Amino acid sequence: MSLVFSRDEFDSRLQNVQRELELKGLSGMLIHTPENIFYLTGYQSPGYYMYQCLVVPAFGDPVLVLRRGELSNVQTYSWLPESQVRTYDDTNDPVALTADTVREIGIAPGAIGLETGSWFLPVRNYQKFEKMLGDFRLTDAQGTVEGLRVIKSPAEIAYIREACTVADRSMQAGLDAIQAGVNEDEAAAAMFSGMILAGGEYLGMEPFISSGYRSGNMHAAWGHKVIGDGETLLLEVAGARNRYHGALMRAAYTGTPTDEIKRVTEVCIASLNAAIEAVRPGVTAGEVDEACRGTIERAGLYEQFRKRTGYSIGVAFAPDWGEGHIMSLQRDDDRVLLPGMIFHIPPALRVPNRYGVGFSETILVTETGCEVLTKLPRELTLAKGVNA
Repeated sequence: MSLVFSRDEFDSRLQNVQRELELKGLSGMLIHTPENIFYLTGYQSPGYYMYQCLVVPAFGDPVLVLRRGELSNVQTYSWLPESQVRTYDDTNDPVALTADTVREIGIAPGAIGLETGSWFLPVRNYQKFEKMLGDFRLTDAQGTVEGLRVIKSPAEIAYIREACTVADRSMQAGLDAIQAGVNEDEAAAAMFSGMILAGGEYLGMEPFISSGYRSGNMHAAWGHKVIGDGETLLLEVAGARNRYHGALMRAAYTGTPTDEIKRVTEVCIASLNAAIEAVRPGVTAGEVDEACRGTIERAGLYEQFRKRTGYSIGVAFAPDWGEGHIMSLQRDDDRVLLPGMIFHIPPALRVPNRYGVGFSETILVTETGCEVLTKLPRELTLAKGVNA
Protein backbone atom coordinates (compact mmCIF):
# COMPACT_ATOMS: atom_id res chain seq x y z
CA MET A 1 0.00 0.00 0.00
CA SER A 2 1.35 3.45 -0.99
CA LEU A 3 -0.66 5.97 1.02
CA VAL A 4 0.28 9.57 0.21
CA PHE A 5 -1.19 10.77 3.52
CA SER A 6 -1.30 9.27 6.99
CA ARG A 7 -4.31 7.21 7.95
CA ASP A 8 -5.04 9.80 10.63
CA GLU A 9 -5.33 12.52 7.98
CA PHE A 10 -7.68 10.41 5.87
CA ASP A 11 -9.78 9.60 8.95
CA SER A 12 -10.01 13.28 9.85
CA ARG A 13 -11.17 14.18 6.34
CA LEU A 14 -13.89 11.53 6.38
CA GLN A 15 -15.07 12.63 9.81
CA ASN A 16 -15.28 16.24 8.63
CA VAL A 17 -17.38 15.24 5.62
CA GLN A 18 -19.69 13.10 7.73
CA ARG A 19 -20.08 15.97 10.19
CA GLU A 20 -21.15 18.19 7.28
CA LEU A 21 -23.66 15.56 6.12
CA GLU A 22 -25.15 15.42 9.59
CA LEU A 23 -25.41 19.21 9.76
CA LYS A 24 -27.16 19.26 6.37
CA GLY A 25 -29.59 16.55 7.41
CA LEU A 26 -28.29 14.08 4.82
CA SER A 27 -28.27 10.35 5.44
CA GLY A 28 -25.39 9.91 3.00
CA MET A 29 -23.70 11.19 -0.12
CA LEU A 30 -22.75 9.82 -3.53
CA ILE A 31 -19.38 11.26 -4.58
CA HIS A 32 -18.44 10.99 -8.28
CA THR A 33 -15.68 13.61 -8.57
CA PRO A 34 -12.22 11.99 -8.93
CA GLU A 35 -10.48 14.65 -6.84
CA ASN A 36 -12.93 14.19 -3.97
CA ILE A 37 -12.65 10.40 -4.09
CA PHE A 38 -8.87 10.73 -3.99
CA TYR A 39 -9.05 13.26 -1.16
CA LEU A 40 -11.06 10.88 1.02
CA THR A 41 -9.52 7.52 0.11
CA GLY A 42 -6.18 7.99 -1.69
CA TYR A 43 -7.46 6.02 -4.68
CA GLN A 44 -6.17 7.32 -7.99
CA SER A 45 -6.10 6.14 -11.59
CA PRO A 46 -6.26 7.72 -15.05
CA GLY A 47 -9.19 5.35 -15.58
CA TYR A 48 -11.68 7.70 -13.95
CA TYR A 49 -13.37 8.15 -17.34
CA MET A 50 -15.22 4.97 -16.41
CA TYR A 51 -17.89 5.17 -13.72
CA GLN A 52 -16.78 5.39 -10.10
CA CYS A 53 -18.62 6.50 -6.99
CA LEU A 54 -17.74 6.73 -3.31
CA VAL A 55 -20.84 6.00 -1.24
CA VAL A 56 -20.44 7.85 2.07
CA PRO A 57 -22.99 7.26 4.84
CA ALA A 58 -23.49 9.96 7.46
CA PHE A 59 -22.38 7.32 9.98
CA GLY A 60 -20.20 4.30 9.26
CA ASP A 61 -17.74 3.18 6.61
CA PRO A 62 -17.74 4.41 3.00
CA VAL A 63 -17.81 2.00 0.07
CA LEU A 64 -16.17 2.59 -3.32
CA VAL A 65 -17.97 1.42 -6.47
CA LEU A 66 -15.72 1.12 -9.51
CA ARG A 67 -14.68 -0.92 -12.52
CA ARG A 68 -13.32 -4.38 -11.77
CA GLY A 69 -10.01 -3.73 -13.51
CA GLU A 70 -9.21 -0.86 -11.14
CA LEU A 71 -9.26 -3.01 -7.99
CA SER A 72 -5.47 -3.36 -7.92
CA ASN A 73 -5.14 0.45 -7.89
CA VAL A 74 -7.41 0.60 -4.85
CA GLN A 75 -5.14 -1.93 -3.18
CA THR A 76 -2.05 0.06 -4.16
CA TYR A 77 -3.10 3.63 -3.34
CA SER A 78 -6.09 3.53 -1.00
CA TRP A 79 -6.63 2.76 2.67
CA LEU A 80 -9.91 1.03 1.81
CA PRO A 81 -10.04 -2.70 2.62
CA GLU A 82 -11.55 -4.95 -0.05
CA SER A 83 -14.68 -5.30 2.09
CA GLN A 84 -15.38 -1.63 1.35
CA VAL A 85 -15.13 -1.97 -2.43
CA ARG A 86 -17.80 -3.09 -4.91
CA THR A 87 -16.73 -3.79 -8.49
CA TYR A 88 -18.64 -4.11 -11.75
CA ASP A 89 -17.77 -5.75 -15.05
CA ASP A 90 -17.97 -3.70 -18.23
CA THR A 91 -21.30 -5.33 -19.12
CA ASN A 92 -22.92 -4.47 -15.76
CA ASP A 93 -24.86 -1.34 -14.80
CA PRO A 94 -22.70 0.54 -12.25
CA VAL A 95 -25.55 2.90 -11.31
CA ALA A 96 -27.67 -0.07 -10.29
CA LEU A 97 -24.73 -1.42 -8.28
CA THR A 98 -24.42 1.94 -6.55
CA ALA A 99 -28.12 2.01 -5.66
CA ASP A 100 -27.85 -1.53 -4.31
CA THR A 101 -24.80 -0.50 -2.26
CA VAL A 102 -26.69 2.41 -0.69
CA ARG A 103 -29.25 -0.03 0.67
CA GLU A 104 -26.74 -2.75 1.49
CA ILE A 105 -24.74 -0.56 3.86
CA GLY A 106 -27.87 0.63 5.60
CA ILE A 107 -28.23 4.26 4.54
CA ALA A 108 -31.70 5.17 5.76
CA PRO A 109 -34.22 6.52 3.22
CA GLY A 110 -34.35 10.30 3.36
CA ALA A 111 -32.23 13.03 1.86
CA ILE A 112 -29.10 11.76 0.12
CA GLY A 113 -26.53 14.13 -1.33
CA LEU A 114 -25.27 14.29 -4.91
CA GLU A 115 -22.62 16.45 -6.58
CA THR A 116 -24.90 18.11 -9.12
CA GLY A 117 -22.00 20.10 -10.55
CA SER A 118 -19.72 17.12 -11.12
CA TRP A 119 -18.56 16.47 -14.67
CA PHE A 120 -18.79 12.78 -13.80
CA LEU A 121 -22.50 12.63 -12.98
CA PRO A 122 -24.19 12.79 -16.40
CA VAL A 123 -27.90 13.55 -16.66
CA ARG A 124 -28.82 9.99 -17.63
CA ASN A 125 -27.19 8.61 -14.46
CA TYR A 126 -28.99 11.20 -12.35
CA GLN A 127 -32.26 10.11 -13.92
CA LYS A 128 -31.44 6.48 -13.16
CA PHE A 129 -30.84 7.37 -9.52
CA GLU A 130 -34.23 9.09 -9.41
CA LYS A 131 -35.85 5.78 -10.38
CA MET A 132 -33.62 3.38 -8.47
CA LEU A 133 -33.55 5.45 -5.28
CA GLY A 134 -37.18 6.50 -5.41
CA ASP A 135 -37.54 6.31 -1.64
CA PHE A 136 -34.71 8.82 -1.22
CA ARG A 137 -34.77 12.57 -1.84
CA LEU A 138 -31.88 13.47 -4.12
CA THR A 139 -30.33 16.63 -2.70
CA ASP A 140 -27.67 18.97 -4.06
CA ALA A 141 -24.59 18.56 -1.87
CA GLN A 142 -22.12 20.13 -4.27
CA GLY A 143 -19.22 21.72 -2.39
CA THR A 144 -19.44 19.53 0.70
CA VAL A 145 -15.98 18.05 0.10
CA GLU A 146 -14.58 21.00 -1.84
CA GLY A 147 -15.20 23.34 1.08
CA LEU A 148 -12.76 21.24 3.10
CA ARG A 149 -10.20 21.02 0.30
CA VAL A 150 -9.65 24.77 -0.03
CA ILE A 151 -7.37 24.94 3.04
CA LYS A 152 -4.38 22.66 2.60
CA SER A 153 -2.78 20.56 5.31
CA PRO A 154 1.00 20.65 5.90
CA ALA A 155 1.34 17.39 3.94
CA GLU A 156 -0.62 18.82 1.00
CA ILE A 157 1.48 21.98 1.04
CA ALA A 158 4.64 19.87 0.93
CA TYR A 159 3.42 18.11 -2.23
CA ILE A 160 2.52 21.43 -3.86
CA ARG A 161 6.01 22.75 -3.07
CA GLU A 162 7.43 19.74 -4.91
CA ALA A 163 5.03 20.36 -7.80
CA CYS A 164 6.19 23.97 -8.03
CA THR A 165 9.81 22.84 -8.26
CA VAL A 166 8.78 20.59 -11.14
CA ALA A 167 6.98 23.50 -12.82
CA ASP A 168 10.05 25.73 -12.44
CA ARG A 169 12.31 23.16 -14.09
CA SER A 170 9.85 22.45 -16.87
CA MET A 171 9.43 26.14 -17.61
CA GLN A 172 13.18 26.76 -17.59
CA ALA A 173 13.68 23.92 -20.07
CA GLY A 174 11.08 25.44 -22.37
CA LEU A 175 12.56 28.92 -22.13
CA ASP A 176 16.05 27.54 -22.84
CA ALA A 177 14.77 25.84 -26.00
CA ILE A 178 13.26 28.97 -27.53
CA GLN A 179 14.87 30.79 -30.42
CA ALA A 180 13.85 31.99 -33.83
CA GLY A 181 13.75 29.12 -36.31
CA VAL A 182 12.87 26.47 -33.70
CA ASN A 183 9.54 24.71 -34.00
CA GLU A 184 7.09 25.13 -31.10
CA ASP A 185 7.00 21.33 -30.92
CA GLU A 186 10.68 21.24 -29.95
CA ALA A 187 10.13 23.71 -27.11
CA ALA A 188 7.09 21.72 -25.95
CA ALA A 189 9.17 18.54 -26.00
CA ALA A 190 11.80 20.26 -23.85
CA MET A 191 9.11 21.32 -21.38
CA PHE A 192 7.72 17.78 -21.15
CA SER A 193 11.19 16.30 -20.78
CA GLY A 194 12.12 18.79 -18.06
CA MET A 195 8.87 18.10 -16.25
CA ILE A 196 9.21 14.32 -16.29
CA LEU A 197 12.92 14.25 -15.43
CA ALA A 198 12.23 16.55 -12.47
CA GLY A 199 9.83 13.96 -11.09
CA GLY A 200 6.61 15.37 -12.53
CA GLU A 201 3.59 13.12 -13.01
CA TYR A 202 0.67 13.23 -15.44
CA LEU A 203 -1.05 16.60 -15.42
CA GLY A 204 -4.60 17.80 -14.97
CA MET A 205 -4.18 19.85 -18.17
CA GLU A 206 -1.60 20.03 -20.92
CA PRO A 207 1.17 22.67 -20.90
CA PHE A 208 0.72 25.66 -23.20
CA ILE A 209 3.30 27.17 -25.53
CA SER A 210 2.45 29.55 -28.36
CA SER A 211 4.39 32.03 -30.44
CA GLY A 212 3.66 35.10 -32.52
CA TYR A 213 -0.01 35.65 -33.36
CA ARG A 214 -0.92 32.43 -31.53
CA SER A 215 0.36 33.82 -28.22
CA GLY A 216 -2.60 36.20 -28.20
CA ASN A 217 -5.09 33.34 -28.11
CA MET A 218 -6.05 31.89 -24.74
CA HIS A 219 -5.09 28.24 -24.09
CA ALA A 220 -3.05 27.85 -27.27
CA ALA A 221 -0.97 24.68 -26.99
CA TRP A 222 1.99 23.89 -29.22
CA GLY A 223 0.87 24.02 -32.83
CA HIS A 224 3.73 22.88 -35.14
CA LYS A 225 4.56 26.52 -35.91
CA VAL A 226 8.13 27.68 -36.47
CA ILE A 227 9.03 30.45 -34.04
CA GLY A 228 9.78 33.64 -35.93
CA ASP A 229 11.99 36.64 -35.31
CA GLY A 230 10.40 39.49 -33.35
CA GLU A 231 7.67 37.35 -31.80
CA THR A 232 6.19 37.05 -28.33
CA LEU A 233 5.85 33.63 -26.76
CA LEU A 234 3.53 32.67 -23.94
CA LEU A 235 4.30 29.55 -21.90
CA GLU A 236 2.29 28.04 -19.07
CA VAL A 237 2.98 24.76 -17.34
CA ALA A 238 2.17 22.88 -14.17
CA GLY A 239 4.02 20.31 -12.15
CA ALA A 240 2.21 17.46 -10.40
CA ARG A 241 3.26 15.40 -7.40
CA ASN A 242 0.86 12.84 -5.95
CA ARG A 243 -1.95 14.59 -7.87
CA TYR A 244 -1.14 17.99 -6.32
CA HIS A 245 -0.32 20.76 -8.77
CA GLY A 246 1.63 24.00 -8.88
CA ALA A 247 1.56 26.19 -12.01
CA LEU A 248 3.68 28.86 -13.65
CA MET A 249 3.38 31.24 -16.63
CA ARG A 250 6.14 33.21 -18.33
CA ALA A 251 6.59 35.20 -21.54
CA ALA A 252 9.49 35.49 -23.95
CA TYR A 253 10.46 37.47 -27.02
CA THR A 254 12.76 36.61 -29.92
CA GLY A 255 15.07 39.48 -30.67
CA THR A 256 14.63 43.02 -29.35
CA PRO A 257 11.16 43.73 -27.95
CA THR A 258 9.16 46.68 -29.24
CA ASP A 259 8.10 49.55 -26.99
CA GLU A 260 4.55 48.13 -26.96
CA ILE A 261 5.73 44.74 -25.76
CA LYS A 262 7.94 46.37 -23.13
CA ARG A 263 4.99 48.35 -21.82
CA VAL A 264 2.48 45.48 -21.62
CA THR A 265 5.17 43.36 -19.96
CA GLU A 266 5.78 46.02 -17.31
CA VAL A 267 2.04 46.37 -16.64
CA CYS A 268 1.51 42.62 -16.47
CA ILE A 269 4.35 42.07 -14.01
CA ALA A 270 3.21 45.09 -11.96
CA SER A 271 -0.31 43.64 -11.73
CA LEU A 272 1.07 40.30 -10.53
CA ASN A 273 3.26 42.07 -7.97
CA ALA A 274 0.27 44.06 -6.73
CA ALA A 275 -1.81 40.92 -6.30
CA ILE A 276 0.96 39.17 -4.37
CA GLU A 277 1.45 42.19 -2.12
CA ALA A 278 -2.29 42.21 -1.35
CA VAL A 279 -2.44 38.57 -0.27
CA ARG A 280 -2.69 38.02 3.48
CA PRO A 281 -5.18 36.45 5.89
CA GLY A 282 -8.35 38.48 6.30
CA VAL A 283 -8.42 40.19 2.91
CA THR A 284 -11.11 39.15 0.47
CA ALA A 285 -10.67 37.46 -2.88
CA GLY A 286 -12.20 40.56 -4.43
CA GLU A 287 -9.59 42.81 -2.84
CA VAL A 288 -6.77 40.76 -4.33
CA ASP A 289 -8.52 40.92 -7.70
CA GLU A 290 -8.88 44.67 -7.36
CA ALA A 291 -5.14 45.05 -6.72
CA CYS A 292 -4.31 43.11 -9.90
CA ARG A 293 -7.14 44.25 -12.14
CA GLY A 294 -6.93 47.84 -10.89
CA THR A 295 -3.30 48.06 -12.00
CA ILE A 296 -4.29 46.92 -15.48
CA GLU A 297 -7.32 49.21 -15.64
CA ARG A 298 -5.29 52.27 -14.65
CA ALA A 299 -2.90 51.45 -17.48
CA GLY A 300 -5.82 51.42 -19.93
CA LEU A 301 -5.35 47.75 -20.80
CA TYR A 302 -8.40 46.09 -19.26
CA GLU A 303 -9.78 45.01 -22.67
CA GLN A 304 -6.67 42.84 -23.04
CA PHE A 305 -7.34 41.20 -19.65
CA ARG A 306 -11.07 40.68 -18.89
CA LYS A 307 -10.84 37.64 -16.61
CA ARG A 308 -10.41 36.58 -13.00
CA THR A 309 -7.09 37.26 -11.27
CA GLY A 310 -6.45 33.74 -9.95
CA TYR A 311 -7.84 30.51 -8.62
CA SER A 312 -7.29 27.89 -5.94
CA ILE A 313 -4.96 25.09 -6.94
CA GLY A 314 -4.32 21.69 -5.40
CA VAL A 315 -5.38 18.13 -6.20
CA ALA A 316 -6.43 17.67 -9.81
CA PHE A 317 -7.25 15.23 -12.57
CA ALA A 318 -7.92 16.23 -16.18
CA PRO A 319 -9.52 18.26 -17.62
CA ASP A 320 -8.22 21.03 -15.33
CA TRP A 321 -5.27 21.55 -13.01
CA GLY A 322 -7.04 24.29 -11.03
CA GLU A 323 -9.70 24.50 -8.34
CA GLY A 324 -11.40 27.66 -9.56
CA HIS A 325 -14.79 26.05 -8.99
CA ILE A 326 -13.89 25.95 -5.29
CA MET A 327 -12.56 29.50 -4.99
CA SER A 328 -11.39 32.20 -7.40
CA LEU A 329 -9.82 35.62 -6.96
CA GLN A 330 -12.37 37.66 -8.86
CA ARG A 331 -14.30 40.91 -8.89
CA ASP A 332 -16.55 41.56 -5.85
CA ASP A 333 -15.88 38.13 -4.32
CA ASP A 334 -16.19 38.58 -0.55
CA ARG A 335 -14.71 35.24 0.52
CA VAL A 336 -11.92 35.80 3.00
CA LEU A 337 -8.41 34.43 2.53
CA LEU A 338 -7.18 32.08 5.27
CA PRO A 339 -3.79 30.55 6.05
CA GLY A 340 -3.23 27.34 4.11
CA MET A 341 -5.03 28.45 0.95
CA ILE A 342 -2.98 28.16 -2.24
CA PHE A 343 -3.66 30.11 -5.43
CA HIS A 344 -2.31 30.33 -8.95
CA ILE A 345 -2.30 34.00 -10.01
CA PRO A 346 -1.85 34.30 -13.82
CA PRO A 347 -2.46 37.81 -15.19
CA ALA A 348 -2.01 37.86 -18.95
CA LEU A 349 -2.50 40.62 -21.53
CA ARG A 350 -3.53 39.41 -24.95
CA VAL A 351 -4.44 40.89 -28.31
CA PRO A 352 -6.06 37.94 -30.13
CA ASN A 353 -4.16 36.82 -33.21
CA ARG A 354 -1.43 39.41 -32.57
CA TYR A 355 0.53 38.85 -29.34
CA GLY A 356 0.24 37.89 -25.72
CA VAL A 357 2.34 38.17 -22.57
CA GLY A 358 1.67 36.65 -19.16
CA PHE A 359 3.40 36.02 -15.85
CA SER A 360 2.15 33.97 -12.93
CA GLU A 361 3.10 32.49 -9.59
CA THR A 362 1.68 29.85 -7.30
CA ILE A 363 1.38 31.35 -3.82
CA LEU A 364 0.60 30.18 -0.31
CA VAL A 365 -1.40 32.28 2.16
CA THR A 366 0.63 32.20 5.38
CA GLU A 367 -0.21 33.30 8.91
CA THR A 368 1.28 36.73 8.22
CA GLY A 369 1.06 37.22 4.46
CA CYS A 370 2.10 35.36 1.38
CA GLU A 371 4.83 32.97 0.26
CA VAL A 372 5.63 32.57 -3.45
CA LEU A 373 6.20 28.87 -4.13
CA THR A 374 7.40 29.14 -7.75
CA LYS A 375 10.89 30.60 -8.03
CA LEU A 376 11.86 31.65 -11.58
CA PRO A 377 12.76 35.30 -12.25
CA ARG A 378 9.71 37.45 -12.99
CA GLU A 379 10.94 38.94 -16.26
CA LEU A 380 10.55 38.78 -20.02
CA THR A 381 12.96 36.17 -21.39
CA LEU A 382 14.87 37.45 -24.42
CA ALA A 383 15.52 34.61 -26.82
CA LYS A 384 17.77 34.53 -29.86
CA GLY A 385 16.49 36.19 -32.98
CA VAL A 386 17.51 35.43 -36.55
CA ASN A 387 20.48 37.80 -36.49
CA ALA A 388 21.70 36.96 -32.99
